[in-house]
Amino acid sequence: MFFVTSSSFYAVIQFPGYMRLKAIFILLFTSNMLLFVKFRDREKSFFQRMMESNFFPRKLTFTMEGKYLVFITLAIGFAAVNTGVNLLYLLLAMLLSIIVASGILSELTLKKLNWEIDLPSETIVSYDAIAVIKIHNKKRYFSSFSLEGNLLVDDDSGIIQKNGVLLKLKAGQKGQMLIQLVSPKRGKQQINGISIGTRFPFSFFSKSRHYEFKRSVVVLPKGEESVNNIFNRLLIKQDENFKTYNKKGQGLEFYSVREMNSDDDWRHVHWKKTAVWQQFAIKEFEETTGKKVTIFLTASQSSKFVYEKREEGIEIAASIVRLLVDKNFHVGLVASNTHIEEGSGISLLKRI
Repeated sequence: MFFVTSSSFYAVIQFPGYMRLKAIFILLFTSNMLLFVKFRDREKSFFQRMMESNFFPRKLTFTMEGKYLVFITLAIGFAAVNTGVNLLYLLLAMLLSIIVASGILSELTLKKLNWEIDLPSETIVSYDAIAVIKIHNKKRYFSSFSLEGNLLVDDDSGIIQKNGVLLKLKAGQKGQMLIQLVSPKRGKQQINGISIGTRFPFSFFSKSRHYEFKRSVVVLPKGEESVNNIFNRLLIKQDENFKTYNKKGQGLEFYSVREMNSDDDWRHVHWKKTAVWQQFAIKEFEETTGKKVTIFLTASQSSKFVYEKREEGIEIAASIVRLLVDKNFHVGLVASNTHIEEGSGISLLKRI
């Protein structure tokens, strides 16, 4: 678009008699400049801002080799124009042919690709998660080469990605790319889409196409602080504070052994006692209603220091919840504008 606009501006100056062409060229120039202003970003170059605009269905970036190629091409072109040496013109034509061939072949690689994505609904802070992009090459004759895929995420999300790679996908075939991502922050992370690109054939340019959608991945705290560390911070003893009612119930903690009745569950037969007593013995379990714990979280301000302390406290709370759930406690949570009733199991961990 930049070259079209420049040539249009040049034509307006050289051929002032063509009023209609002048109007069209000026309109093109104005619309392009407004488009660039819309996507301005001080941290990005003019070319990057231009290629990120929706005017271009494909996004193009230079590799290090591509920058050298363009620089050499411009230098040879400048030398050829100033010296008139035919050999330089021949070399310039060859380099331009390589650039054009690179653009055509990369475009053929990215055309007619249907995709599906499988995102994990949840993951854990600093743990690897895998997103799978399934690709179907709908072209009849041409294969796709050196495909790369990654997720489109916000710059401040901090998500670290390892791009998925698919070396060759023949015409009509299906393949998949595995994207490895790690999130350093808990919470709901927004996924804005995917990018499928290629550096085929010469790796001078990286051409990609963005497919936008809105998905989210819930990032859970690790909850892996050591048990001793947690209880030392809280200045409590596990044996004194986490007691069960010493009565028979339907829990998982062992209570006693008795003779088996007709309505007892055969899964709870105590075979060693059965062999000793010469009659069936059944295991009884403690009542679980006494094993209830409610965790209270207090709100804090949003300064950086307090934020870090708050995250540390949430990590400790998650570790306590995981510990108690593993010990078959019924755990609840009370926080600002949040109240989760007591529950147990994996479903409770996900809710909290």
